[in-house]
Amino acid sequence: QVVFVAAPHPSRRAAEMPSARPLRRATQQLLASRSRTADSRGLASSSTLPVCSRQAPLVFLGSSQWAQPQRQHQRRLRSAAAPCSAVAAAGATTPWAGARRGFASIPGGGPMQRYQEKLAAGLLQKDPRQEVAMAKLDDLCHRIVGYVPSGRPATAAAPATPSAPSGGGFFSGFFGGGGGSKPAPAAKKEPAPLKPTGPRGLYLWGGTGTGKTFMMDIFHEAAPVEKKRRIHFHEWMIDVNERLNRLQKGRAAKQASADDLVAQVAAEMMGEAWLLCFDEFQVTHISDAIIMKRIFSVLFERGAVVVATSNRPPEDLYLNGLNRPLFLPFIPMLKDFCEVHDIGAEVDYRLISTADGEDDLRVYISPNGEKEKALLERKWERLCKGDVLPNSQLEAQGRKIAVPRAAVHSHVAWFNFKDLCDKPLGAADYLAVAAAFHTVFIADVPKLTLQERDQVRRFITLIDALYDHQTKVILTADRDPITLFEVSEAERKDGTFDEIFAWDRTVSRLTEMQSTKYLSEAARSMVSSEFMSQFNVRSLSDEDMKEMWMRYDRDDSGELDMDELRHMLEDLLEKQRGHRNLTDDAFDSCAKTIDLNSDGIVSYDEFETYLKDYSLVSSSLRDSRNAPA
Repeated sequence: QVVFVAAPHPSRRAAEMPSARPLRRATQQLLASRSRTADSRGLASSSTLPVCSRQAPLVFLGSSQWAQPQRQHQRRLRSAAAPCSAVAAAGATTPWAGARRGFASIPGGGPMQRYQEKLAAGLLQKDPRQEVAMAKLDDLCHRIVGYVPSGRPATAAAPATPSAPSGGGFFSGFFGGGGGSKPAPAAKKEPAPLKPTGPRGLYLWGGTGTGKTFMMDIFHEAAPVEKKRRIHFHEWMIDVNERLNRLQKGRAAKQASADDLVAQVAAEMMGEAWLLCFDEFQVTHISDAIIMKRIFSVLFERGAVVVATSNRPPEDLYLNGLNRPLFLPFIPMLKDFCEVHDIGAEVDYRLISTADGEDDLRVYISPNGEKEKALLERKWERLCKGDVLPNSQLEAQGRKIAVPRAAVHSHVAWFNFKDLCDKPLGAADYLAVAAAFHTVFIADVPKLTLQERDQVRRFITLIDALYDHQTKVILTADRDPITLFEVSEAERKDGTFDEIFAWDRTVSRLTEMQSTKYLSEAARSMVSSEFMSQFNVRSLSDEDMKEMWMRYDRDDSGELDMDELRHMLEDLLEKQRGHRNLTDDAFDSCAKTIDLNSDGIVSYDEFETYLKDYSLVSSSLRDSRNAPA
């Protein structure tokens, strides 16, 4: 497609502008060169498109059509296609129609359409910065429609020295070691850098709470790609290392260099997903840093498309890390294959919907005095009901993680801060905890400084893992999230401590994890048996009923419709009778009992009145007593 754009003119219509005339003539000349039979009938006028070719993919746009905000660019181009389609319908043939990927329709709508629908529904606040980022994601989503990666093997990366079997470990191949006495091979010329041959990805970075993860979720959901993967970067690197360990133990590893093994892993992962959506792209460990360039060179050369979110620009990745020069060549590669965009939003949306209410509903409890410690114990007792398994263990990648207390009938665990952050645990350990327990108690989180740098780093990684798994966290801390990590102005200005930078994200996440929205989603994500096992239905507290309300008011409307009410009754029936077969007659009877004013909806007062009277609950479900399980 060829697009001519007239220069902007503030006072005249595009079709009347003097600057438009040469472009119109150029349009006609180009048409004439492509079809000798073209004449004035080859151009059709339109109210939305001044000139549209019948014979060629050629569009003439005046400045009034083009000078729109960047976020409307794709919508303008798609609307521009409509008049051409209308001309084709009149009898002209347009073999190019629909060929441009940007014109292809996406089932359910592209990212921008989905974003605007949420905006129109009042679910979001209008944010021009987010709209610009969404326009870029929308553009990429349309560019990958119909894209097929080449899948050709990597050839451009510099060969690495094979690892000698006598020692040095896996990473010695990257450092030029290996423990052997053989002389090093002659230096080889550095290959030319890779350049994109397919759609260029996108690297979105900005401060905490700017909506990066939310926008990534919209993009991933909308992307019309079968082989796609959306994952936290920590988890992805764990997967990479697990695959490397597996290959090392295989027979093929005996003759393969470390570089070759990384390439094998990249090729294996490329076969599973070529659209990679990374949340929280960050590099904190040298073991990850030294293999980044090699693994991504293989992915990019085979046609992978990467979309990533991060709190920092590419230049600041692995800042002040050990042996950072080994990592630096990855940065220009990343920028070549991904457009870098600074979101720059000023609003932290996680701070908008912070939960409030009575003190006994708090999940972040501070300060950490005797009353607060007792409150945490009461919350633990409410969930575990005295059935506790002490000193159990959780296994992750062959390592055992001590769990001081675990509930017998529910996936709830209790840790002290020291259990999780004073020991040499890492992301894989914390992800195992998050996967094993839907609710985690953390007692006695102290005030932190750079004197406890290791503990700070582990706590940041811990909260990331729990947040990503939507785990409910109940903790006591000496201070609120903002002041929990105490840093002097001199330390902040120093700029050499990654923990100071990363703490902003932790503050934002700890705040969001207290919000009604987060807690509601955590409750709704649990299976019925897990959720109901937390409660004694015969004696529900106010806190119990409010937590149950969050689960069943799925649209956050402040009332239960009949579908939401049925879901609640089926959960109660399963807990009481062991099955979910609620008959229509039983449901109608329960609805009449609960909906006191017969208006077809259930208010919180009606919900509370019903659940406070166990005899009423039991009798209303009696009609389903003998339903088959």
